[in-house]
Amino acid sequence: MKYDFYSFLKSERIDRISYNQFKNNQNLYFIHSKRDKLWGNKPGGNYSLYFKSKGFVYNFCPDEIWKRLNTLGNDTKLLKTLKFTLTLTSNLYTASENNFYSIDNQFAKEKATGLLVFKGSSLKGALRQAAVENLEDALLKGNYGEKFDEYMKESEETILEEEESNKDDRFFFKKRARLVKLFGNEKDINWFTFKSLLATGGIKDVGKIQAILGKISSAFEKYLKQKKVVNSEGICRGRLIFSDLHFTKVALDVITPLKRETRTPTSGPIYYEVVPAGENTTGAIIWFPFDLITKGKLDEIDEEWKADKKVVKKAFEKLKQTGIGAKTKDGWGRFEIHWEE
Repeated sequence: MKYDFYSFLKSERIDRISYNQFKNNQNLYFIHSKRDKLWGNKPGGNYSLYFKSKGFVYNFCPDEIWKRLNTLGNDTKLLKTLKFTLTLTSNLYTASENNFYSIDNQFAKEKATGLLVFKGSSLKGALRQAAVENLEDALLKGNYGEKFDEYMKESEETILEEEESNKDDRFFFKKRARLVKLFGNEKDINWFTFKSLLATGGIKDVGKIQAILGKISSAFEKYLKQKKVVNSEGICRGRLIFSDLHFTKVALDVITPLKRETRTPTSGPIYYEVVPAGENTTGAIIWFPFDLITKGKLDEIDEEWKADKKVVKKAFEKLKQTGIGAKTKDGWGRFEIHWEE
Protein backbone atom coordinates (compact mmCIF):
# COMPACT_ATOMS: atom_id res chain seq x y z
CA MET A 1 0.00 0.00 0.00
CA LYS A 2 1.32 3.41 -0.92
CA TYR A 3 1.12 6.39 1.41
CA ASP A 4 2.04 10.04 1.03
CA PHE A 5 2.93 12.09 4.08
CA TYR A 6 2.78 15.87 4.28
CA SER A 7 4.19 17.80 7.21
CA PHE A 8 4.79 21.18 8.70
CA LEU A 9 6.98 20.79 11.78
CA LYS A 10 7.47 23.73 14.13
CA SER A 11 10.88 24.13 15.78
CA GLU A 12 9.47 23.94 19.31
CA ARG A 13 7.86 20.58 18.58
CA ILE A 14 10.76 18.71 17.07
CA ASP A 15 14.39 19.53 16.42
CA ARG A 16 16.19 19.17 13.09
CA ILE A 17 18.06 15.98 14.10
CA SER A 18 14.86 14.21 15.14
CA TYR A 19 13.17 15.43 11.96
CA ASN A 20 15.89 13.91 9.75
CA GLN A 21 15.92 10.64 11.68
CA PHE A 22 12.15 10.35 11.39
CA LYS A 23 12.20 11.12 7.68
CA ASN A 24 15.08 8.77 6.82
CA ASN A 25 14.02 5.85 9.01
CA GLN A 26 10.44 5.85 7.77
CA ASN A 27 11.40 6.61 4.18
CA LEU A 28 8.86 9.41 4.02
CA TYR A 29 8.63 12.38 1.73
CA PHE A 30 8.12 15.83 3.19
CA ILE A 31 7.42 19.04 1.39
CA HIS A 32 5.80 22.20 2.71
CA SER A 33 4.36 23.39 -0.58
CA LYS A 34 2.25 20.26 -1.02
CA ARG A 35 0.65 20.77 2.38
CA ASP A 36 -0.11 24.39 1.52
CA LYS A 37 -1.64 23.46 -1.83
CA LEU A 38 -3.82 20.77 -0.27
CA TRP A 39 -5.49 22.99 2.27
CA GLY A 40 -4.48 26.53 1.32
CA ASN A 41 -2.99 27.06 4.77
CA LYS A 42 -0.16 29.41 5.47
CA PRO A 43 2.78 28.11 7.56
CA GLY A 44 2.01 28.23 11.27
CA GLY A 45 -0.88 27.20 13.46
CA ASN A 46 -1.58 23.77 14.88
CA TYR A 47 -0.33 21.68 11.98
CA SER A 48 2.15 18.90 12.61
CA LEU A 49 1.66 15.97 10.24
CA TYR A 50 -0.72 15.15 7.41
CA PHE A 51 -1.33 11.59 6.35
CA LYS A 52 -2.72 10.67 2.92
CA SER A 53 -4.17 7.29 2.00
CA LYS A 54 -6.45 6.33 -0.91
CA GLY A 55 -7.06 9.92 -1.88
CA PHE A 56 -8.01 11.11 1.62
CA VAL A 57 -5.79 13.35 3.70
CA TYR A 58 -5.86 13.28 7.49
CA ASN A 59 -4.24 15.60 9.99
CA PHE A 60 -2.76 13.92 13.04
CA CYS A 61 -3.67 17.00 15.14
CA PRO A 62 -6.86 16.08 17.07
CA ASP A 63 -8.28 19.60 16.83
CA GLU A 64 -8.16 19.55 13.04
CA ILE A 65 -9.05 16.00 12.05
CA TRP A 66 -12.81 16.21 12.68
CA LYS A 67 -13.15 19.46 10.81
CA ARG A 68 -11.27 18.00 7.82
CA LEU A 69 -13.28 14.78 7.84
CA ASN A 70 -16.51 16.77 7.81
CA THR A 71 -15.23 18.71 4.80
CA LEU A 72 -14.30 15.48 3.02
CA GLY A 73 -17.75 14.10 3.79
CA ASN A 74 -19.35 16.98 1.93
CA ASP A 75 -16.97 16.62 -1.01
CA THR A 76 -17.79 12.94 -1.52
CA LYS A 77 -21.35 13.94 -2.45
CA LEU A 78 -19.86 15.54 -5.55
CA LEU A 79 -18.44 12.21 -6.74
CA LYS A 80 -20.22 10.46 -9.60
CA THR A 81 -19.97 6.80 -10.55
CA LEU A 82 -20.33 5.02 -13.86
CA LYS A 83 -21.15 1.36 -13.23
CA PHE A 84 -21.15 -1.21 -16.00
CA THR A 85 -21.27 -4.89 -16.84
CA LEU A 86 -18.74 -6.07 -19.41
CA THR A 87 -19.38 -9.29 -21.34
CA LEU A 88 -16.58 -10.80 -23.43
CA THR A 89 -17.39 -11.78 -27.01
CA SER A 90 -13.91 -13.24 -27.60
CA ASN A 91 -11.04 -14.49 -25.47
CA LEU A 92 -9.25 -12.00 -23.23
CA TYR A 93 -5.56 -12.21 -22.38
CA THR A 94 -3.25 -9.93 -20.42
CA ALA A 95 0.23 -11.03 -19.41
CA SER A 96 1.26 -11.79 -15.85
CA GLU A 97 4.49 -10.60 -14.25
CA ASN A 98 4.93 -13.96 -12.51
CA ASN A 99 7.59 -15.99 -14.34
CA PHE A 100 7.11 -19.17 -12.29
CA TYR A 101 4.10 -21.01 -13.68
CA SER A 102 3.12 -24.20 -15.46
CA ILE A 103 2.81 -22.44 -18.85
CA ASP A 104 4.66 -19.47 -20.29
CA ASN A 105 1.67 -17.26 -21.02
CA GLN A 106 -0.41 -17.08 -17.88
CA PHE A 107 -3.16 -14.55 -17.24
CA ALA A 108 -2.46 -11.76 -14.74
CA LYS A 109 -3.73 -12.53 -11.23
CA GLU A 110 -4.33 -10.45 -8.15
CA LYS A 111 -1.74 -11.33 -5.52
CA ALA A 112 -4.07 -11.08 -2.55
CA THR A 113 -6.92 -13.23 -3.90
CA GLY A 114 -5.50 -15.12 -6.88
CA LEU A 115 -8.40 -13.91 -9.03
CA LEU A 116 -7.85 -13.19 -12.70
CA VAL A 117 -7.55 -9.43 -13.00
CA PHE A 118 -7.50 -6.86 -15.76
CA LYS A 119 -5.97 -3.75 -14.22
CA GLY A 120 -7.92 -0.53 -14.10
CA SER A 121 -4.81 1.30 -15.27
CA SER A 122 -4.76 -0.86 -18.43
CA LEU A 123 -8.42 -0.10 -19.09
CA LYS A 124 -7.74 3.59 -18.56
CA GLY A 125 -4.90 3.59 -21.10
CA ALA A 126 -6.93 1.70 -23.69
CA LEU A 127 -9.91 4.00 -23.20
CA ARG A 128 -7.77 7.12 -23.57
CA GLN A 129 -6.43 5.83 -26.88
CA ALA A 130 -9.97 5.06 -28.06
CA ALA A 131 -11.06 8.61 -27.14
CA VAL A 132 -8.13 10.07 -29.09
CA GLU A 133 -9.02 7.92 -32.10
CA ASN A 134 -12.59 9.24 -31.94
CA LEU A 135 -11.25 12.78 -32.16
CA GLU A 136 -8.95 11.81 -35.00
CA ASP A 137 -11.84 10.30 -36.96
CA ALA A 138 -13.80 13.52 -36.56
CA LEU A 139 -10.75 15.54 -37.58
CA LEU A 140 -10.39 13.57 -40.80
CA LYS A 141 -14.01 14.26 -41.68
CA GLY A 142 -13.33 17.98 -41.30
CA ASN A 143 -10.62 17.84 -43.99
CA TYR A 144 -8.37 20.61 -42.69
CA GLY A 145 -5.45 19.75 -44.94
CA GLU A 146 -4.90 23.24 -46.32
CA LYS A 147 -4.76 24.69 -42.82
CA PHE A 148 -2.21 22.10 -41.78
CA ASP A 149 -0.03 23.14 -44.71
CA GLU A 150 -0.31 26.81 -43.75
CA TYR A 151 0.87 26.06 -40.22
CA MET A 152 4.26 25.04 -41.58
CA LYS A 153 5.02 28.74 -42.05
CA GLU A 154 3.62 29.90 -38.71
CA SER A 155 5.19 30.04 -35.25
CA GLU A 156 3.85 28.09 -32.27
CA GLU A 157 2.57 31.35 -30.74
CA THR A 158 0.61 32.17 -33.90
CA ILE A 159 -0.91 28.68 -34.00
CA LEU A 160 -1.92 28.96 -30.35
CA GLU A 161 -3.43 32.42 -30.83
CA GLU A 162 -5.42 31.29 -33.86
CA GLU A 163 -6.74 28.15 -32.16
CA GLU A 164 -7.78 30.08 -29.05
CA SER A 165 -9.73 32.60 -31.12
CA ASN A 166 -11.38 29.93 -33.27
CA LYS A 167 -14.89 29.28 -31.97
CA ASP A 168 -15.20 26.14 -34.09
CA ASP A 169 -12.25 24.50 -32.30
CA ARG A 170 -10.78 23.65 -35.70
CA PHE A 171 -8.08 21.28 -34.49
CA PHE A 172 -9.87 20.17 -31.34
CA PHE A 173 -7.68 21.88 -28.75
CA LYS A 174 -10.74 22.24 -26.49
CA LYS A 175 -11.91 18.68 -27.11
CA ARG A 176 -8.50 17.16 -26.48
CA ALA A 177 -8.05 19.34 -23.40
CA ARG A 178 -11.15 17.62 -22.03
CA LEU A 179 -9.38 14.28 -22.44
CA VAL A 180 -6.48 15.62 -20.38
CA LYS A 181 -8.93 16.65 -17.66
CA LEU A 182 -10.43 13.16 -17.72
CA PHE A 183 -7.36 10.93 -18.04
CA GLY A 184 -4.54 13.17 -16.86
CA ASN A 185 -1.58 14.67 -18.68
CA GLU A 186 -0.08 12.89 -21.67
CA LYS A 187 3.59 12.01 -21.91
CA ASP A 188 5.26 13.21 -25.12
CA ILE A 189 2.10 14.61 -26.69
CA ASN A 190 1.79 13.76 -30.38
CA TRP A 191 -0.92 15.59 -32.22
CA PHE A 192 -2.72 12.56 -33.57
CA THR A 193 -0.86 10.62 -36.26
CA PHE A 194 0.65 10.89 -39.71
CA LYS A 195 -2.58 9.36 -41.01
CA SER A 196 -4.44 12.52 -40.01
CA LEU A 197 -2.27 14.73 -42.16
CA LEU A 198 -2.01 12.42 -45.14
CA ALA A 199 -5.74 11.77 -45.28
CA THR A 200 -6.59 15.47 -45.36
CA GLY A 201 -4.80 15.79 -48.68
CA GLY A 202 -3.39 19.20 -47.85
CA ILE A 203 0.25 18.18 -47.42
CA LYS A 204 2.18 18.45 -50.65
CA ASP A 205 5.57 17.70 -49.09
CA VAL A 206 5.47 14.57 -46.91
CA GLY A 207 8.81 15.59 -45.40
CA LYS A 208 7.07 18.47 -43.62
CA ILE A 209 4.68 16.27 -41.68
CA GLN A 210 6.90 15.75 -38.64
CA ALA A 211 7.67 19.45 -38.36
CA ILE A 212 3.99 20.43 -38.56
CA LEU A 213 2.98 17.84 -35.98
CA GLY A 214 5.71 19.09 -33.65
CA LYS A 215 4.52 22.68 -33.91
CA ILE A 216 0.88 21.84 -33.27
CA SER A 217 1.79 19.56 -30.34
CA SER A 218 3.95 22.26 -28.78
CA ALA A 219 1.21 24.85 -29.24
CA PHE A 220 -1.25 22.49 -27.54
CA GLU A 221 1.06 22.07 -24.53
CA LYS A 222 1.16 25.86 -24.14
CA TYR A 223 -2.62 25.98 -24.53
CA LEU A 224 -3.04 23.55 -21.61
CA LYS A 225 -0.85 25.68 -19.37
CA GLN A 226 -2.58 28.92 -20.33
CA LYS A 227 -5.98 27.41 -19.60
CA LYS A 228 -4.58 25.97 -16.34
CA VAL A 229 -5.58 22.46 -17.31
CA VAL A 230 -2.07 21.39 -16.27
CA ASN A 231 0.31 23.00 -13.80
CA SER A 232 3.56 24.78 -14.64
CA GLU A 233 5.31 21.40 -14.95
CA GLY A 234 2.70 20.11 -17.39
CA ILE A 235 1.12 17.71 -14.88
CA CYS A 236 -2.58 17.07 -14.36
CA ARG A 237 -4.29 14.29 -12.46
CA GLY A 238 -7.35 13.05 -14.31
CA ARG A 239 -10.90 13.10 -13.00
CA LEU A 240 -11.44 9.39 -13.74
CA ILE A 241 -10.55 6.56 -11.35
CA PHE A 242 -10.92 3.02 -12.75
CA SER A 243 -11.60 -0.12 -10.75
CA ASP A 244 -9.89 -3.40 -11.63
CA LEU A 245 -11.93 -6.00 -13.53
CA HIS A 246 -12.00 -9.46 -11.93
CA PHE A 247 -12.88 -12.76 -13.59
CA THR A 248 -13.51 -16.20 -12.10
CA LYS A 249 -13.29 -18.53 -15.11
CA VAL A 250 -10.13 -19.49 -16.99
CA ALA A 251 -9.47 -21.54 -20.13
CA LEU A 252 -6.58 -22.50 -22.40
CA ASP A 253 -6.18 -21.37 -25.99
CA VAL A 254 -3.54 -22.64 -28.39
CA ILE A 255 -1.75 -20.80 -31.18
CA THR A 256 0.55 -22.59 -33.61
CA PRO A 257 2.77 -20.31 -35.73
CA LEU A 258 2.97 -21.39 -39.39
CA LYS A 259 5.55 -20.85 -42.11
CA ARG A 260 4.23 -18.56 -44.82
CA GLU A 261 5.61 -20.67 -47.66
CA THR A 262 4.64 -24.17 -46.59
CA ARG A 263 1.91 -23.45 -44.01
CA THR A 264 3.58 -25.94 -41.70
CA PRO A 265 4.31 -25.25 -38.01
CA THR A 266 7.46 -23.25 -37.30
CA SER A 267 7.46 -24.49 -33.70
CA GLY A 268 5.29 -26.33 -31.25
CA PRO A 269 1.92 -25.01 -30.09
CA ILE A 270 1.93 -21.96 -27.79
CA TYR A 271 -0.50 -22.12 -24.88
CA TYR A 272 -2.28 -19.07 -23.50
CA GLU A 273 -4.27 -18.88 -20.29
CA VAL A 274 -7.31 -16.77 -21.18
CA VAL A 275 -10.69 -15.66 -19.94
CA PRO A 276 -13.07 -17.30 -22.43
CA ALA A 277 -15.75 -15.58 -24.46
CA GLY A 278 -19.08 -15.31 -22.68
CA GLU A 279 -17.63 -14.41 -19.30
CA ASN A 280 -18.78 -11.18 -17.71
CA THR A 281 -17.63 -8.88 -14.95
CA THR A 282 -18.76 -5.69 -13.29
CA GLY A 283 -16.72 -2.54 -13.05
CA ALA A 284 -16.94 1.07 -11.97
CA ILE A 285 -15.43 4.38 -12.98
CA ILE A 286 -15.39 7.11 -10.34
CA TRP A 287 -15.63 10.68 -11.62
CA PHE A 288 -14.08 13.16 -9.19
CA PRO A 289 -14.08 16.80 -10.44
CA PHE A 290 -11.38 17.96 -8.02
CA ASP A 291 -10.38 20.80 -10.34
CA LEU A 292 -13.88 22.28 -10.23
CA ILE A 293 -14.13 21.82 -6.47
CA THR A 294 -10.84 23.55 -5.71
CA LYS A 295 -11.76 26.46 -7.99
CA GLY A 296 -15.18 26.77 -6.36
CA LYS A 297 -17.04 26.10 -9.64
CA LEU A 298 -19.63 23.82 -8.07
CA ASP A 299 -22.37 25.15 -10.35
CA GLU A 300 -20.53 23.68 -13.37
CA ILE A 301 -20.30 20.14 -12.01
CA ASP A 302 -23.57 18.78 -13.42
CA GLU A 303 -22.89 20.18 -16.89
CA GLU A 304 -19.31 18.86 -16.90
CA TRP A 305 -20.50 15.46 -15.68
CA LYS A 306 -22.90 15.13 -18.61
CA ALA A 307 -20.21 16.14 -21.13
CA ASP A 308 -17.56 13.85 -19.64
CA LYS A 309 -19.95 10.91 -19.41
CA LYS A 310 -20.75 11.30 -23.10
CA VAL A 311 -17.04 11.23 -24.01
CA VAL A 312 -16.42 8.12 -21.88
CA LYS A 313 -19.35 6.16 -23.32
CA LYS A 314 -18.40 7.07 -26.88
CA ALA A 315 -14.82 5.95 -26.20
CA PHE A 316 -16.12 2.59 -24.97
CA GLU A 317 -18.05 2.17 -28.23
CA LYS A 318 -14.75 2.60 -30.07
CA LEU A 319 -12.93 0.29 -27.67
CA LYS A 320 -15.48 -2.46 -28.30
CA GLN A 321 -14.24 -2.55 -31.91
CA THR A 322 -10.51 -2.47 -31.16
CA GLY A 323 -10.49 -4.66 -28.04
CA ILE A 324 -8.64 -4.68 -24.73
CA GLY A 325 -5.66 -6.67 -23.50
CA ALA A 326 -3.11 -8.43 -25.71
CA LYS A 327 -3.41 -9.91 -29.22
CA THR A 328 -6.29 -7.64 -30.20
CA LYS A 329 -5.14 -7.85 -33.84
CA ASP A 330 -6.01 -11.54 -33.69
CA GLY A 331 -9.54 -10.69 -32.59
CA TRP A 332 -9.08 -11.11 -28.85
CA GLY A 333 -10.38 -8.72 -26.21
CA ARG A 334 -13.72 -7.87 -27.83
CA PHE A 335 -16.67 -7.21 -25.55
CA GLU A 336 -20.14 -5.77 -25.09
CA ILE A 337 -20.93 -3.28 -22.34
CA HIS A 338 -24.12 -2.56 -20.43
CA TRP A 339 -24.39 0.62 -18.35
CA GLU A 340 -26.19 0.63 -15.03
CA GLU A 341 -28.23 3.78 -14.59
